[in-house]
Amino acid sequence: MKLVVTSGGTAGHVYPALAVADYLSRAGHEVVFAGSTSGMEAKLVAQTDLEYVAFEARGFSRQNPLTLLTSTMLLAKSTRAATSWLNTVRPQAVAAFGGYVSVPVGRAAIRKSIPLVVHEQNSALGWANRYLAKHASAVALSYRLSSDELHSVDPARINITGNPVRAEFARIANPDYARELRTRFIRDLSIPAEATVLLVFGGSQGARHINTAMVGLARAIVARSNWYVIHLTGKNEFDTVKSQLDEQLGDNTQDRKRWKLLDYCDQMPAAFATAELVLARAGASSLAEIAAAQLPALLIPYPYATNNHQEKNAAALVQVGAAVMVLDSMLDSPRFAQQLFALMDDVDVRRQMRTAAAGLGAMSATAAVAELIVRSAQKSQG
Repeated sequence: MKLVVTSGGTAGHVYPALAVADYLSRAGHEVVFAGSTSGMEAKLVAQTDLEYVAFEARGFSRQNPLTLLTSTMLLAKSTRAATSWLNTVRPQAVAAFGGYVSVPVGRAAIRKSIPLVVHEQNSALGWANRYLAKHASAVALSYRLSSDELHSVDPARINITGNPVRAEFARIANPDYARELRTRFIRDLSIPAEATVLLVFGGSQGARHINTAMVGLARAIVARSNWYVIHLTGKNEFDTVKSQLDEQLGDNTQDRKRWKLLDYCDQMPAAFATAELVLARAGASSLAEIAAAQLPALLIPYPYATNNHQEKNAAALVQVGAAVMVLDSMLDSPRFAQQLFALMDDVDVRRQMRTAAAGLGAMSATAAVAELIVRSAQKSQG
């Protein structure tokens, strides 16, 4: 079966799309990935065996009406190009995972009466998915809350699947695999085998408020026996955080050894396998990966996310006991430190959170979305 997967823009859109594309490819289907000409997806797909096709797409700013005009014109041009391309490729189904580039490819599929499956990662639908969902053969949602925004979509076409994750994260729940990843990773970072690790990250660009709050607690954190910190600052924040950390920890060589400051990590599955506790933003892909790896988490939702979707995302894990949430506005209050240290100091609570995360069934989401795409293709063929 020939299938097209399309996504672009942020990691939150691209990683789930790649997870499903890889799953379908391994199942014997011929999969083509349609992305943008300038997004991160081109680089990521190049690391796989998938064929990649690029289309131009650009967002718009409500503050600048001219960008709405130019983006609309570009959308029309790319829709024509995608329609012509689909005439040649002739896929049995198209799966859209969001990002502006998914709109011309999705519109082309609608024009050609090719089954279109839309997957939304967040608890609030993005613009592209909200637009395409009205015409989709099936809509897959990570969170049940998203269905409240789909009043114009037949409920029979709405499916709660969860958010697909890359196979490497799903495998972390296997103790033998996790041990193998951890052994290599901590050796490279000069972390003792018996260390207990707190992993801190705010997304690929970092998170300034999280960085500042963590550095402010540095002395109290390193005072806790055997805890090490792997802190991913983001490339633009690294020098500032390093300077702040130098002021906090001074010349204490032993304390400095226990705080591993990195601007970026390209081995996130290994970092997850190493961690006992995660402190992170609440992006959809991060949460799916945390749940699949069954990691206890302290979540700090990004306060300016569209429709406050990160707080809604985090609430899904909090409600089942798999995570604790502190709002960004509370990072400078005693509550943040109390919640962090309560998790660091209580191994039984962390164990209960792992059990709760295991009950989310995050590892089945990739298969569920892939099967929905295949069923939609088969249904159209009679």
